[in-house]
Amino acid sequence: MNLFQLIKQSPACTAVLGDNPVRFFEFGSAPQLQTAPYATFQVINGTPFNALSGPAAADQITYQIDAWAKSAIEIRTLATAIREAIEGSGYIVFFNTGKDDESGLFRYTTRFQSIHLR
Repeated sequence: MNLFQLIKQSPACTAVLGDNPVRFFEFGSAPQLQTAPYATFQVINGTPFNALSGPAAADQITYQIDAWAKSAIEIRTLATAIREAIEGSGYIVFFNTGKDDESGLFRYTTRFQSIHLR
């Protein structure tokens, strides 16, 4: 599963994040002063399905996606688009919305788990 491709292939996501470029960046690689709305993603946890008979056949990966927008309506639209784009490939285990005091931007955070076969 490629998280970037799921977002890039979603018309609802690219309607908000753009398509050239898609403003969905791996954590730490978003250009400085990126124009909102945009989103970042990172792996925050990985757990192998260990077996005594040999190497693990799969890993459970937890991703965190953080999205920022200039308005509450825009962040809700983006949150819905992201959720609909990724839920067929795993499941949401956490989500939260709020406003970032420092930037003044509205924020959506979600954690998403999926199983990756090796």
